[in-house]
Amino acid sequence: MTTENRKPRTENPEPGTRNRLFHIITFGCKVNQCDTAGMTRELTGLGWRAAAPGADPDLVIVNSCTVTKRADQQARQAIRRLAREHPETPIWVTGCYGQRAPAEVAALPGVQAVFGNQEKADLAHLLRDFPGHLVVDPDSPSPLMGEGGGGGGNPPPPSLLPPGEGEEVISEKGSLHLEKLGPGLWVEDFAAAPPFQPWEVHPTPDHTRAWLKIQEGCNHRCRYCIVPQVRGPRRSLKPAAVLTAFQDLAGLGYQEVVLTGVDLGQYGLDHAPPVSLAALVRRLADQAWPFRVRLSSLEPMMVTPELIDELAAWGDFCPHFHLPLQSGAAPVLAAMGRPYGPEEFRDLVREISRRFPGAGLGLDVLVGFPGETAADFEATRSLVAELPVTYLHVFPYSPRPGTPAADLPPLPGNLVQARARIMRELGQAQKEKFLEAQLGQVREVLVEGPAEPEGWLQGLSDHYLRVTFPGPPALHNRRVMVRFTARQDEVLVGEAVGEP
Repeated sequence: MTTENRKPRTENPEPGTRNRLFHIITFGCKVNQCDTAGMTRELTGLGWRAAAPGADPDLVIVNSCTVTKRADQQARQAIRRLAREHPETPIWVTGCYGQRAPAEVAALPGVQAVFGNQEKADLAHLLRDFPGHLVVDPDSPSPLMGEGGGGGGNPPPPSLLPPGEGEEVISEKGSLHLEKLGPGLWVEDFAAAPPFQPWEVHPTPDHTRAWLKIQEGCNHRCRYCIVPQVRGPRRSLKPAAVLTAFQDLAGLGYQEVVLTGVDLGQYGLDHAPPVSLAALVRRLADQAWPFRVRLSSLEPMMVTPELIDELAAWGDFCPHFHLPLQSGAAPVLAAMGRPYGPEEFRDLVREISRRFPGAGLGLDVLVGFPGETAADFEATRSLVAELPVTYLHVFPYSPRPGTPAADLPPLPGNLVQARARIMRELGQAQKEKFLEAQLGQVREVLVEGPAEPEGWLQGLSDHYLRVTFPGPPALHNRRVMVRFTARQDEVLVGEAVGEP
């Protein structure tokens, strides 16, 4: 989201793109959502416009996830539905499912092109000759090349290569391998560590919160996880560029910035010399900002005492943590390749609760890992039940092709689903307990817009709860102190008592 490692980009629409309509569907994590925001910016800078509901777009992009088998299934269902609803519209697929299985995705109805996670930053170049064919003739300048194709002027329209052919072209990143799986496949592997590719900071109408991706990739090797294969090794934005992005976001009027990454806790470890997320927080906290700051998911082993100290001293920090527990049983954690035990996790949560009283706490739990016994599952259930959990994300284990755990004998599917149901019920009970504990409390709420009935507002608390209260429209995009007086299902009802 900054200019670091970015190619120059004109705001003038390319010939033939003016007034074209696009629609992007996003699955998965906040990093994917950041990527969608960046691609949207690229498209609008080229003169494209987001299609209104009910309009027929000229292009549909599906930004996919592949963290579970269900994520793949959801993407396939969406693509088939889009192909039925817009039979004349080309569908382009990107994201982690497209990165992992491009040929499989390309075979789905309506799919004209598949491009990988690294190619998202080259979207403007991939589209330059739209709606022409997608793989260039080896004797023609590549549409993936820089302005003018390296030889002045726009490159001629590409021609179609026979199915099964592929080639190598040149982009700003150097040699870009197009998999030899047929036309329209742009998926580069991670054999060489790529640079971090930031997105440009930009205003988003009606949005009060901004996501800033400062880290990408993962160097951990959990035995069930496909993420390192589809996101590549760890890499991150330089601290000075993060500071510049903060200054840009401050000028755009946002009231909350969410720092995101595939493994945010690994921020800066790829730099020479290495830096840390704690050091970045310390640098950011040296200045006063007109917005509050939230962190996305953090691996437990990356939440160091130094990071906790820096966050506790930062007045702009939202006291909300999301931690992947995965299991509360030591044998299962060891089999997963997770480098901590249940006691270490319990101690970490206790320290967070001590340093950040009333903090929001979300956990990821993976149930049904191969070899998980009834005693192992009970250990997980018991640990979660004793922790001050705000919400749970529960994932039934599903094997990911290419991961070490994929070859292990699976547990019966009905058993896995039953355990997932028990854990979700526990998560709901924990959430309701946390909501009830908020009554009478006063917390900061960012007002995001109007609510029903007329004259009411809705927003998000600093500890990540949905809130509604009566107030004037002038409070939109402002932070308000709200006393919670009741709850309606999972939404707190309150009254404004002032501004922070």
